[in-house]
Amino acid sequence: MAANRGQHLIGKMLGSCVLEKLLGYGGSSAVFLAQQQNPERKVAVKVFLPRAGMDIRMQRDFYRRFLREAEAVSKLEHANILPIYSYGEQDGLPYIVMPYMPGGTLAEYMARRGPLSLKEAQWYLEQLAAALDFAHMHGCVHCDVKPANILLDSDGHVILSDFGIARVAHSEADSAQTDAKHSEAVLGTPDYISPEQALGRHLDGRSDIYSLGVTLFFVLSKRLPFRADSTIALALLHVHEPPPSLALIRADITPLLDRVVRKALAKDPDDRFQTGQELSRAFAAAVAASEARSAMARPPELAFLDDEKDFTGPQPSLATPRPIVRVKSTWAREWSVARFKRMLFILTALIIIIVTTGFGVTFMNKHSTPAPVAVKSTATPTEAPMPTNPFTLISNWPQGTNAFFDQDHRYHIINTQVNNAMPAPFEDYQVQDFKLSVTMLEMASKKGGPDFHGVIFRVAPDQSFFYLFEISPRDNQQYAFLRFSSEDKQHPWRTIKSSRSSAISSGVGKSNTITIETHGNTFLFTINGVPLLDKPIADPSTKEVKTGQIGLYVENQGEEVTFSELYVETLK
Repeated sequence: MAANRGQHLIGKMLGSCVLEKLLGYGGSSAVFLAQQQNPERKVAVKVFLPRAGMDIRMQRDFYRRFLREAEAVSKLEHANILPIYSYGEQDGLPYIVMPYMPGGTLAEYMARRGPLSLKEAQWYLEQLAAALDFAHMHGCVHCDVKPANILLDSDGHVILSDFGIARVAHSEADSAQTDAKHSEAVLGTPDYISPEQALGRHLDGRSDIYSLGVTLFFVLSKRLPFRADSTIALALLHVHEPPPSLALIRADITPLLDRVVRKALAKDPDDRFQTGQELSRAFAAAVAASEARSAMARPPELAFLDDEKDFTGPQPSLATPRPIVRVKSTWAREWSVARFKRMLFILTALIIIIVTTGFGVTFMNKHSTPAPVAVKSTATPTEAPMPTNPFTLISNWPQGTNAFFDQDHRYHIINTQVNNAMPAPFEDYQVQDFKLSVTMLEMASKKGGPDFHGVIFRVAPDQSFFYLFEISPRDNQQYAFLRFSSEDKQHPWRTIKSSRSSAISSGVGKSNTITIETHGNTFLFTINGVPLLDKPIADPSTKEVKTGQIGLYVENQGEEVTFSELYVETLK
């Protein structure tokens, strides 16, 4: 695509509008700032340009379809839908005239400020859902919902724009012919495309719900659920691969919020929210529940969780919650960890059984589709070398109100979860043998409760396996080295070593530097320069040496820890 695509039209008059400035362009169109003469006002004019490879017949069909659907879309009068002033065709160029929105797009807004807060996302989602439901009620499917097509005004309202490739409901007699034409000429944006849109199937409003779900995923994390090197590979990921868990990317995303987004991204339209309002209400209820920190009273908007099934494919485990226990001695700590983690595994298994009722009824069982092509999912970390100081890659760490970097480049993790640990994995990097050091300072903790925090490592992408080394400065200066493996059904949590160490600095304002060195199945731990044992700790029970991510970990509610001076050396 040439960078000056559409520049040759500047100064041209289309209807009563003189094109003055190119605002942006896409695969088949360009948008201009224009001066309309009657009435006199600044407007935006979208001009549809022929795509490379289109013959005369294809251009004619495309233009005819555009003009027919522009007429239908021009009748959509809604506060959150960008109106169409006029439309037409001149010199073989179809165009539409729309209001000019100087506030720019949601994509531009996020490029300046990063992920949205939960409340901000809720506010925008409510408006977009209302706009889409209105369009769907009038037989119009947008087909290209994404942040670049969402405009902002000066009052914080969002306006859904670019219905240029929208599909209008047709009679049964010509629906097959219409779908065939659309699949030939119009696909939408691969990053946000629904599975049925990628497969060229008949679309209804639920396709827009999927794209809205991808948009919600993006505005909350500033990353897309799927990335690939080609359009075809990306489309296949949308069709076959489960999205990553938002809870592993952003620290303040609760399991409820994660499930709401995952339901919006269900592969089968029947398993999604059926309307935008359903999605908006469920998201608002999940936000309210996260603020209340209670799952006792489930609002009706979240009733879908009672019979939730596996609508996205195999779901990655969220961070395994571990109960907060008050410990009075080293032996009590070791016994309590084993007991509570066994109880936790049973509870987690029950929840998974409830949530994934009907597990195994996959997308491929329900639909006759081509066999999946092996494509690399974003859930798999890249093989780039681990940076010496992972804190230099800020975007690879979960960030939000509960996890953030301060002006001194210290990473804060604040655990506000009830009975849930707060992990922060370093995304997209994996390592097997390494030497790691990090300095930890406890800023706040729940009075009378334990204060365990530390490092997770060799973390599987779905968190089905990882090691945890943690310390508790206030609670008898304890440390613990544990392993979690979901393959071990009887004892998923194993305490490899747990004891006390006077090397742990205890007291307000006291920091602790831990060093971890891994060699295959043996591990060396040092606290403030003092080795814990005279010889390495072995873990002979693992069948193979794992490779995985590293991350930081704060276990208990009310605890805030800052992490600094994080260094990792990869060992060969």
